[in-house]
Amino acid sequence: MEFLQIQPDTHVYEGELEQALIDHLQHFLLELGRGFSFVARQKRFTLDGQDYFIDLIFYNYTLIRETQIY
Repeated sequence: MEFLQIQPDTHVYEGELEQALIDHLQHFLLELGRGFSFVARQKRFTLDGQDYFIDLIFYNYTLIRETQIY
């Protein structure tokens, strides 16, 4: 939360947190480490006729590549 400049013990709405992450996405991805990429925001999935939304989707292509069996 520090790199988003949000003070401790501050009430933050989910949408505000998500927007702060988007605003600082490049820096955030560098903090996550090598191989991370931003894939989607508010991605809709339908399961048994019910819609669900995932706020932010990140993908680590390095980790996935290293775990594949050849």
